[in-house]
Amino acid sequence: MTRLLLTAAFAVATAMTASPATFAQDTSNAERSEVTTERFRDWALRCQSEGDRRQCSIFQRLVVQETNQVALNLVIGFGQDVEGKQVPIAVFTFPLGIYLPAGAAIRVDEGEPLRLEIERCINRGCQSAVALEPAQLEAFKAGREAIVTIGQDREQAVDLRVSLSGFSAAYDALTAADARGN
Repeated sequence: MTRLLLTAAFAVATAMTASPATFAQDTSNAERSEVTTERFRDWALRCQSEGDRRQCSIFQRLVVQETNQVALNLVIGFGQDVEGKQVPIAVFTFPLGIYLPAGAAIRVDEGEPLRLEIERCINRGCQSAVALEPAQLEAFKAGREAIVTIGQDREQAVDLRVSLSGFSAAYDALTAADARGN
């Protein structure tokens, strides 16, 4: 059941972070779909509506300025747990070519790291998903930055710094959007 939850999270993350060009490729879908984005400092709330169905998530994308390569997509949205309760799920998408055996980890400021298992690689990158516990959400809300560590090779790791500026407001907006019937 958890596997189904995380599979749905991957689908949400893929849909919610697709580029506008991706949506434009299928004009019949683009005509029926409405996408809105609202900024909260370094985070954004993105909602996509199709008919009476609306799906929202918050996200931050880290891009290497020199190469314009996406180093990390972090998407947080809601999915159902095994009891049918809506829970926040974070989906991390890393670039292809990272050292997979090292996995990944995230920590907020100087907190304890949370290990992330990289579960699959698709054409857009390698993904990991985790349901966020209340204590982890509170750390995100109170923190300055989240450090995501990935393996570059057997001996070297890379720290990706995710700003948490605006996270609390973005998460509150996501929660409000979800309460309105998403």
